Amino acid sequence: MSRWFAIICLFLLPLFANAESGKISVGKGQKIYYEEYGQGEPVILLHGHTLDRRMWKGQVELLQDSFRVIVPDLRGYGLSSDPRPAQQFTYTDDVIALMDSLSIGKAHVVGLSMGAYVAGELLAMHPDRLLSCMMVAGEICGRPGPSSPKTKEEKERQRIGNERILRQGLDKYKQDRVEDLIRRAGSRGEEMRDALTEMITEWGAWQVTHVTARIYYGQEAFLQLKKNKPDVRTLIVYGELEGKKPSRMLNYLSNAEQISIPDCGHMVNMEQPEQFNKILVNWLRGLSVEE
Repeated sequence: MSRWFAIICLFLLPLFANAESGKISVGKGQKIYYEEYGQGEPVILLHGHTLDRRMWKGQVELLQDSFRVIVPDLRGYGLSSDPRPAQQFTYTDDVIALMDSLSIGKAHVVGLSMGAYVAGELLAMHPDRLLSCMMVAGEICGRPGPSSPKTKEEKERQRIGNERILRQGLDKYKQDRVEDLIRRAGSRGEEMRDALTEMITEWGAWQVTHVTARIYYGQEAFLQLKKNKPDVRTLIVYGELEGKKPSRMLNYLSNAEQISIPDCGHMVNMEQPEQFNKILVNWLRGLSVEE
């Protein structure tokens, strides 16, 4: 068996043998892949850019005995379909479609980086669907939403940027991504290298080879946050090395807090799993994150 064949086989396997997996339809003939573990209150874990569901392996193992854990690959990542060129969709709508398909009325949502963008949008636009919200290393992004389609100038800038990436080579781009995440980490960054390299190497890179539409609600979601002022339990988590100031979202949330994890950069759950897992479990059980 060749090395690459073995890697592909591993990629196609669920994280653990007891997983249920499936695909739901979104868009025109596209599919969202997900895996589901355990029983109890639903917890949806949303991955970051260039990554996939596997970044949550340690948290799935931790939670599956007490919660119903759902880990999707967002559209254009992992085993989910790539979007069509210039297709208008949002990850937030895809998560709602996944919840509806799995008959989940409300869930705890935890997202990191890009996944935190989506978690923040769900909080702002669908607070009635959340039991709680945890945004890790990210929050609602400041980009325009779908009601403001990209201009010709924006599309051209993205096209030029994509060409620059392709000229240097996707392999180099992916390796640079791995090195950047490790460089931004604390003292345990090297421990993530193998897992990050595996996911990022296998990432299809659709997002940097096509001109994309607005895939986040962004500014539109933030306006909804200001209007709705949701009282959903919310936790914002950053690695201390990212040096984030208090989130602007805290001004519009009545039941929220922000914490920082020492000796930690961007990939919080993978970089400091013991600290993060303690916070996560306490949070999901309604306890103080400091206990």
